[in-house]
Amino acid sequence: MRVAVLALIMSLALAAPAAADRFILRYDGAGLGFIPLGNVVVDADVEQDSYLITVSLNSGGLLSLFERTNIEASAEGTISGNSVRWRQYNLDHRYSHKHRTIAMTAGDDGAIAAQINPNYRLWGDPPASEAQRRGAHDPLSTMVAMSVDAAATRRCYGDYPTFDGRFYYLMQLSGGRITRFGGGGYSGDVLRCYVSYIPVAGFERQDAGRRRFPRGEVWFALAPGARFAPPVHISTPLSAGAAVLRLNNWRRISVTAYEPDQLQAPTP
Repeated sequence: MRVAVLALIMSLALAAPAAADRFILRYDGAGLGFIPLGNVVVDADVEQDSYLITVSLNSGGLLSLFERTNIEASAEGTISGNSVRWRQYNLDHRYSHKHRTIAMTAGDDGAIAAQINPNYRLWGDPPASEAQRRGAHDPLSTMVAMSVDAAATRRCYGDYPTFDGRFYYLMQLSGGRITRFGGGGYSGDVLRCYVSYIPVAGFERQDAGRRRFPRGEVWFALAPGARFAPPVHISTPLSAGAAVLRLNNWRRISVTAYEPDQLQAPTP
């Protein structure tokens, strides 16, 4: 019996476990640095070879006086190395007494099937091409891809093509420095990146001036042992001042899973 127990302990010690992280994060939004705009809740379940992320946004404070917005979105896909491949994206968006739903799936060949209700009356000039749609992530999977890259490389570099059902754009990371951060339940290193939003297709020409945003910042939490570096701070400069999303509550649940054959004790 002692031999069997010892063999089991040794087999566990030598096994290659599959690690999984789940991050449940809450953010508060503010305009001009202090005016409440609402809150965002992110639930990201990132395993060794897959991910599932859900996001809810509810406007509040001053923003609700002009346009009450509620968004529920989710995305799932696979991870191979540092490569993120999305499979499914869903959005439920209620705003100004309107309601739009988007359901997109990506096939093994990259082809995208989309159900949008109500459908868009205009698709932009030019609209997003088939090649652009196939080569892009959905918006939430773009965040996952950036966070996986930030955790793995500790660098701010790369273009992330994104398609949300109509609009095709690039999210671009640049710059980069590691500093300490404390707040909202997280204390540790963060990678501070510049982030640029570059519209490409699906937009109307008359909106060209309004759709260009100045370069902002996103800070990724470099939590020890995590392959996913969730943002703890996002800021976007606006003409009347910055809009900021700040971490309010941080919760990380780490799980180490062993395959069933790794739990079998060798015969003594």
